[in-house]
Amino acid sequence: MKTKRPGRSAQASGEAEQLAAAIHALGNYGHVTVEAQRGLLCVLADEEPVARLTPLGREQYGLSFHQHTGRWEPTPFTGDLAHLAGVLVTEFGAYLESYDFPSTKNGSDH
Repeated sequence: MKTKRPGRSAQASGEAEQLAAAIHALGNYGHVTVEAQRGLLCVLADEEPVARLTPLGREQYGLSFHQHTGRWEPTPFTGDLAHLAGVLVTEFGAYLESYDFPSTKNGSDH
């Protein structure tokens, strides 16, 4: 019989909140959310997956990038939550941007 580690779910939720706060502190990223899912921390921009952090132990994480094919591509980046928040913003900032497109297709009024 498998037993669940007590408190892991609450801990992961706290880590998700900590990562989201660290990302928000680095710029205009209020639309970025972080969810704890199956032991991973998933980073979403406008509800679309961008990256995920996999626990490596001792408060260290590995960073993977979500490709357009739906696959997760591991990156060489590892570190604590604060370090990886900085990596996400500097290395993957374009993918974290919010896309607020105008209601017209080409910007023309005719």
